[in-house]
Amino acid sequence: MTDREPAPVGVARPGLGGPRPPALLLDSGGVLMLVDGRILSSYAGRSGVRVSAARARRAVSLAARDRDFGWPDGPPGGPEHEAFARQWALHAGCPPEVGVALWEAVAREVPDTVLWGVVNPDARALLERLPRTTQRYVISNARGHAYAELAQAGLLDQLDGVLDSHVVGVAKPDPRIFRMAAVALDRPLDTCWYLTDTLDGAPAGHPATLLYDPYGIYPDGKGRYERVRTLGEVARMPAFAHRRGATRGDIA
Repeated sequence: MTDREPAPVGVARPGLGGPRPPALLLDSGGVLMLVDGRILSSYAGRSGVRVSAARARRAVSLAARDRDFGWPDGPPGGPEHEAFARQWALHAGCPPEVGVALWEAVAREVPDTVLWGVVNPDARALLERLPRTTQRYVISNARGHAYAELAQAGLLDQLDGVLDSHVVGVAKPDPRIFRMAAVALDRPLDTCWYLTDTLDGAPAGHPATLLYDPYGIYPDGKGRYERVRTLGEVARMPAFAHRRGATRGDIA
């Protein structure tokens, strides 16, 4: 199996009877895997700008939030990736031109599996804490590397499958990619929840969206999404706190 192939589809985990819990569809980058702020900090240092790894990582989330709600200064005049780089620079405390050059260099020189190579320890704990009967499926707007990234992280044995937009030819927010996951899991889409850290891929309506907001930078969802500050909150939700199946580990 190559890194461009989705993980094998497992339909339902063996259960012990009782009501079937909802499935959890997960974004990869920003939820399961985190951007390596040390890389961004190092590239900023090449331009003589000091940015801590923690601030560099937080600036990624802030720039994504700005994109989700429309750029503060209106639609970008150039490519969207440049607008993102400039917003990142604003939040990282860099000159805009440094941010643009930094992200161009990173895109050119750093593989996605390296840039997004930090496993979120809270996500690992969440996957281990979920009941065995809870199906979990990754939907990623990746460039063909989602499977390899999750394999490298050692998370595949906790998942029922992976959909990489580059592989299947459909990307979020197109609802078809969510329907693909539901079909693979052999269940209606309205029995799934989608756990993501941004809103650029969140569909309207089904599946219901859980927004993972560890920095507390998003407003309340007002029906569009339910916001959680920690992944432990997801594990404690009544929908996922089904205790009939065996679980692995614990989560704070």
